[in-house]
Amino acid sequence: MSARAFRPYGWAIALVVLLGGLTAALGAWQLQRGFAKADLLQRFASAEAQAPRELGAGDRAERGVIERVRARGSFDGERQLLLDNQSRNRVPGYRVWTPLRLVDGGIAVVDRGWVPADGDRSKLPALPVPPDEVSVVGFWRALPQPGMRLEVDNCAGAAWPRIVQYPTVEELRCLYGASVPDGMLLMDADVPGGFVRDGGGASPGLSPGKHYAYAAQWFVFTLLLLFFFIKFSFRSRHDG
Repeated sequence: MSARAFRPYGWAIALVVLLGGLTAALGAWQLQRGFAKADLLQRFASAEAQAPRELGAGDRAERGVIERVRARGSFDGERQLLLDNQSRNRVPGYRVWTPLRLVDGGIAVVDRGWVPADGDRSKLPALPVPPDEVSVVGFWRALPQPGMRLEVDNCAGAAWPRIVQYPTVEELRCLYGASVPDGMLLMDADVPGGFVRDGGGASPGLSPGKHYAYAAQWFVFTLLLLFFFIKFSFRSRHDG
């Protein structure tokens, strides 16, 4: 039997470096996303113990800070937004963002919950609002940001409700005026006048578990790649 030695091919080394680096990086990215969502859930839980304060037109939500607030005003049902690509239990849908005209004159954007999307995207869901003045209690937080922002102009267009892709505060002010506070009110699940919501600020999209599972898959791919690289790199000294 001829002796075998560790003699990897050059192309195999390059392949392992490229693919292994990519899968390891994807695993680390998913792990970080899981940590971030776990931290966000903890901040929601901490905020839930707070007594709600009154939300005013001049308020600003600091990035990373979640507060309990109460806002009084009237919903503007004619100019609502549908945040696109918001699946729930693998069902495609939207988050409904409705402007609330505050009693002090400002306009706050309220996330009233999730609605399913029709198979025909030209058919938008009905979005009724309470007709009278309301008192909305919920979590005041910075506007959500996507992992990758698409180059879209959320202020363009004429039809309402308008489908948007994670609008910035500048775009919201373009739509509703300069009095829009820099933040969003996530309406509590027991407040009437909303759609599908979860208690405590939680939602299926905030679950860190799926990110940990994805991270584990990517790390397993990395280990398998290394295993097969080492296994097939031991060759006979007579092999070319």
